[in-house]
Amino acid sequence: MSSGKLTLIPAFICLCVLAGCGSSSDEQLPSSASSDGSGAEMTEQVRVFATEGEQFDPVEHEVPAHEAPLAATRALLNAPADRTFIPKGTTVKDVRVTGDGEATVKLSDEFLGDIPPNPAARNRREKEAVEGRVAQVTYTLTSLGNVQKVRVQSGGITVASKDRADFAEPKRKPQLPGRGESTGPRSTGTRVLQQQLADLGYLPQSGVDGELGYQTEQAVMAFQSWEGLDRDGVAGPLTRASLAKAKRPRPSARRPNRLMEVRVGKGVLLLVRNGRAVRTIHISAGGPGNETPTGRFEVFRKELQSWSVPFSTWLPYASYFNNGIAFHEYPDVPPYPASHGCVRVPAPEAPLVYRFARMGTTVVVRS
Repeated sequence: MSSGKLTLIPAFICLCVLAGCGSSSDEQLPSSASSDGSGAEMTEQVRVFATEGEQFDPVEHEVPAHEAPLAATRALLNAPADRTFIPKGTTVKDVRVTGDGEATVKLSDEFLGDIPPNPAARNRREKEAVEGRVAQVTYTLTSLGNVQKVRVQSGGITVASKDRADFAEPKRKPQLPGRGESTGPRSTGTRVLQQQLADLGYLPQSGVDGELGYQTEQAVMAFQSWEGLDRDGVAGPLTRASLAKAKRPRPSARRPNRLMEVRVGKGVLLLVRNGRAVRTIHISAGGPGNETPTGRFEVFRKELQSWSVPFSTWLPYASYFNNGIAFHEYPDVPPYPASHGCVRVPAPEAPLVYRFARMGTTVVVRS
């Protein structure tokens, strides 16, 4: 678990930190009053739903009861940049709670930022961004006793109206992802390329099949990144020339005998046994504002299908090593850091990474 956690507002008292997706749907917290007879102001407990990777990491705060919804929203908006999906600079204009328990939260334009107001015009990443932001506001305010549902507005536009049930884990889990499709017929040239990649640890021997598919493309990207070449996944003349003289990647961490080394800048994961990188896999770590923390950690939780509450999506082959930060399969593993803090793994390699990440396995994350 990462060290040096920051409280969201120094003036508040941080009571506890809960990690992971299962803990984020806790019951609402009751109001409480000062019992010293001094006539002190009534207070209410609120969980401010900060984030860690693809999951929540809520922090309890005590706020004035007469303005609890407004104070809770302000606390959320003051979360450190690496602990929230909500853009910095977002301000709260007003929070009103009706008698039926619906809170209307009026936020500034920064909440949506450059994301199109029309949901149909948003790409996948933009849809995920909005979902995560709305989830934080919804869960924070519904931790108050008088709020059941939250309507979120940005710049006068209603973004969403949701309650916690809208983020609940589905009863049925989807099938685990496959390896991906090939992009052409088998060829001797492709088989030679694949064997070179396999000899260097970028591809499993089972991947030497002569078919130029997604797994081979990702292996080429891992090689290109390690060698300092442009990461396009295409084995052009420069890449093939480099392959002819390349050596297997060497990890910087050698102990213990079994470990996983993430090189964020290079976009690769090294699976290390006895000081040797047995496999080098292309990955995408945390993007700007959601950087994957560097340091030394251990795998402490594993789920074949892990539910991400903030994004209402499944994370296949998830191995958690730092609060809500995990290795997991993802359909899009681009040649740059793009996740919310987790380490994205290509579908063909995800089962191997999941098996390698035994409970207690050391994880070293370097920049």
